[in-house]
Amino acid sequence: MGKTRYSDLAEKEWTWVRSQLDAVPVFIEAYSPDDAGRPITLQMLDRIFASWLTQDIRDNAQVNAAINIVGVQFGQLLVEAAGFQWVIATANGHSDLAILALPRRGDVLVYPANFVAKRWEKRESNFIAEAFEAIRQQVEQIKAAGTTDTHRPWWRFW
Repeated sequence: MGKTRYSDLAEKEWTWVRSQLDAVPVFIEAYSPDDAGRPITLQMLDRIFASWLTQDIRDNAQVNAAINIVGVQFGQLLVEAAGFQWVIATANGHSDLAILALPRRGDVLVYPANFVAKRWEKRESNFIAEAFEAIRQQVEQIKAAGTTDTHRPWWRFW
């Protein structure tokens, strides 16, 4: 497994991220109308994803759109509240959108859309708020430990 490299998002990538975030209110209106117009919360994301899952949508374009919308919003909440930043992570010749916390001090890396996609594959719901807290705690533990380790497998925290 090669070393992961991180780079800033290009304008085209920022535009795509913003378009996903702009789609969140439409997604909320469609799958959790009672939440429409309210500030977006982790619990709200859990509700809309759970509601969307009950529709049993199989069209790949619709599935990918929903996964990206929920995943990017999940990532943005981690950016806003847990010290992450958007990056393009490249390893073994493959690049993907990710969020990174503690660069060069722990390299806590999350691929938010992939994180949601794995739950879709299992038809799992109500994981967002719990995962957010576990990830935030992991970042705090690494920060408190003052680690200089350049890579920690974040996905093994539970």
